[in-house]
Amino acid sequence: MPTQVNPLGAKGVGEAGTVGALPALLNAVNDALAPLGVHHLDMPVTPERVWRAIREKVSERSQRR
Repeated sequence: MPTQVNPLGAKGVGEAGTVGALPALLNAVNDALAPLGVHHLDMPVTPERVWRAIREKVSERSQRR
């Protein structure tokens, strides 16, 4: 049922409660990878991007020795 509160007649479905979930997830991934030397990953955080970031840092460390 449309609403008369706005010109579109659309109602919200509670998106505001989920706005912080993605930044929190990204921060958790970055915090988990920080001890390995990975300090930044961009969204979307895919398993492949996480794996590549880890492999790059491991490779860098082995080349320094």
